[in-house]
Amino acid sequence: MIENQKQKKAIQAIQDLIVKARNFSYQNMSYERLAEFLDDLEYLPSLIVEDKDNTILFEDYLRDICDRNCCMDVFIRYDKR
Repeated sequence: MIENQKQKKAIQAIQDLIVKARNFSYQNMSYERLAEFLDDLEYLPSLIVEDKDNTILFEDYLRDICDRNCCMDVFIRYDKR
């Protein structure tokens, strides 16, 4: 789970990353790199639905995905929401 006050912005961050994935595909990102990005993205919802508190893990993983894929704007929006 994610702290209650952060759940909405966590879902919005996941949505932002899905939009980034679509943009990456239009920019002719290699299929392999796009698949790796989506593999990373796929882990985030599971952190929200687990019974234990995964807030810190979610934020660290989100930051790492954004940093590795040049989309820190998504993390900054998450952090400011």
